[in-house]
Amino acid sequence: MSFLVKLILFISLSIPGFGQEQDVDFAKKLQDHYKTVKSISANFTQSKQSLLFDAPLMSKGLFYYGNPDKIRWEQLAPSANYFILNKEEVIQFDGNTVKKSTGLNMQMSIFRQFILSTVDGSILNDPSFEKSFQSKNGKMRISLVPLDKRMAKRLVKIELTFDEKTLLLDQLKMYENQDDSTEISFSNQKINTAIPESIFQ
Repeated sequence: MSFLVKLILFISLSIPGFGQEQDVDFAKKLQDHYKTVKSISANFTQSKQSLLFDAPLMSKGLFYYGNPDKIRWEQLAPSANYFILNKEEVIQFDGNTVKKSTGLNMQMSIFRQFILSTVDGSILNDPSFEKSFQSKNGKMRISLVPLDKRMAKRLVKIELTFDEKTLLLDQLKMYENQDDSTEISFSNQKINTAIPESIFQ
């Protein structure tokens, strides 16, 4: 997940900046919905594409979210590792050893904010992105293009695809440049089911 930290280092959330009424309506609907969400669990499939690779790098695993500030990103294949953010604690397992630290540095704090705001859609309130909305076949695809020149050097565009009925984030795609991108698709999503506290420890 370290690539995510680098990509969103310059993100800071602020006041709303939407241009069309329907966009405001969807964003408000999304955020109102997530006020009722206490937990999310899901499977994920991640595909990393680059001219440096002969074929996309694929990985699969599990994602857990506990409102308001607990995250577990667990890769199961091709190798086992996980990353946990639990309030101010960071826990990392690299396949061999577990490392714990208390107190988030700036990168981890911004990373946590990015993940949480992406899950609940509040990233749509960020005025440092130019936004466009496209509704098709029951899906709302939102493109976010960074306006910050420093960030634009690391990230060309973010695409978020939400299910318009369930309001769940189905897919997150990040374009680092014209040739490199990372796509994360979520499936088997469960809302407000009990997640053992041990998952975040």
